[in-house]
Amino acid sequence: MVLDKVRFLSDQRTIMFNNKQTNTMKKAIQNRIDAINDMLPIVEKHEIATGNLCTTMADSTHASYVILTKPIEVRNQFVYIHEDKGYHAYGFEKRYNVNKTDGFGSVDQLKYDLSIIKRAFNKLIKQQ
Repeated sequence: MVLDKVRFLSDQRTIMFNNKQTNTMKKAIQNRIDAINDMLPIVEKHEIATGNLCTTMADSTHASYVILTKPIEVRNQFVYIHEDKGYHAYGFEKRYNVNKTDGFGSVDQLKYDLSIIKRAFNKLIKQQ
């Protein structure tokens, strides 16, 4: 009887591993990435013309710069944010995994960082 329970539990574990649930990127995240990539040339022109840089006060007492060197890239389940690593840069993760649910480089962290970038870009564009 105990042997049957062990077999049953081991069968459940293999089923759980075989049915690994993978997340796909939600449409809202893709829309936010597209909006940021569309705003990037406008922000770069404004930074060159006026000399003002995108800043954010998120998670710090002093302003941090939000300077993207390239558009945000999406490759399979990974999202790449390329930023200028200056002294007062915000410090985004380089790579985010959509299948990771918590911790650094997770979907929640990606959503938060995308909202910071979008708010900083909108703030700079409204200053024009």
